[in-house]
Amino acid sequence: MSLPRTIAWRYFRRPTDRLISAAGLASIIGLVIGVLSLVVSMALMTGYRLDLERKLRAGNSEIFLYSFRGPIENLDETLGAVRRTQGVAAASPVIFHQALVASERSPGGEQVMLKGVDTSRAAHSPMLARIADDGFSHDGVKGVALGRYLAERLLVGPGDALTVTVATRSGEGIMPRARPFVVANVYETGFHEFDASWCFLDINDARTLFDMQGSANLVEIDLNANADLDATAAQVAATTGDQFAVTTWKQMNGQLFSLLEMQQFILFIVLGLIVFVSTFNIVSMLVMTAHEKRQEIGILSSMGATPSLIRRIFVWYGLLVGVGGTAIGIAIGVVACWILTKYELISFGPEIAQVYFVSSIPFVTRPADLALIAAFTVAVSLLASLIPSARAARLSPIEALRHE
Repeated sequence: MSLPRTIAWRYFRRPTDRLISAAGLASIIGLVIGVLSLVVSMALMTGYRLDLERKLRAGNSEIFLYSFRGPIENLDETLGAVRRTQGVAAASPVIFHQALVASERSPGGEQVMLKGVDTSRAAHSPMLARIADDGFSHDGVKGVALGRYLAERLLVGPGDALTVTVATRSGEGIMPRARPFVVANVYETGFHEFDASWCFLDINDARTLFDMQGSANLVEIDLNANADLDATAAQVAATTGDQFAVTTWKQMNGQLFSLLEMQQFILFIVLGLIVFVSTFNIVSMLVMTAHEKRQEIGILSSMGATPSLIRRIFVWYGLLVGVGGTAIGIAIGVVACWILTKYELISFGPEIAQVYFVSSIPFVTRPADLALIAAFTVAVSLLASLIPSARAARLSPIEALRHE
């Protein structure tokens, strides 16, 4: 260990003045609070964004294809062309439409998004497996799956009867069509949009309901693990032709995730001010230390220590405070995030969940975020050490020894 670091470490470990010791403790506590706030806030925003992205992708597919002309009539041909596209793992027909679902206890009903899906997809989709459970039937009667909050509003549970009403086209125009179902399953995904306003059923039952035998109005496309989303979407569009529109989950939710990234950046800047303000404690501590150690500085200077060496002593002292506060703050922050996530201490009721889309938020601490916070805090601590260290380096040995 070099001489400046050795002396700085001795000052850091054994301050001789109680006031300086208290100032050093206040500096470290201030940094710990600032770093802790940054770690928790970044983990909150990262966890929220990643959890929302995961649930959006689990409940849907990466790419969506639909026809400009309504139902996809040449469905088998279209599915074959899509499945042969490089990067595509699976392509499944879907019927997606608005509907009105009513029960005996809630005759006014609720407007829902009705989604008819192929139940075989549940084998490779954990969320769909949770929604479909053992299939869309109850005791051999065809049924639907409702989210928890939707079922609560309709006052129904598994086995209860429902009436699903949809608008269909006929020779007389648009006419309502109602069909009875039972509640096959009440699911909870943690994604409020699914749990509060979506109704799932088997695609064959949806085809009968909408009189769309052998057809669908949407194709959901899953990709291979290493497939490029945008490139594959472009290939699908080129393969299927101009009569189809192709969009990705990122395009559908791009504005939302851009806003979340901007919020995370602004939050980092705002909470970074806490770290910046705490560095004033480092400045005052170093000034007080330089004043208290002026005789030692004079002795070192008289023995040949250069102003550069004196300056490095106090820079190292400030860095030790910065590194110590940063390490403690990150450690406490990581533990706090683990506890908050494990016990789901940040969770929302249905009124709040419909605003934030999710019922609970995990706190995700990524190494890159922790490295950024550590680099920012240590850099600010270093900058705060420069002025006091320069002032200590300018101290005249004669004046330092004369004042003792």
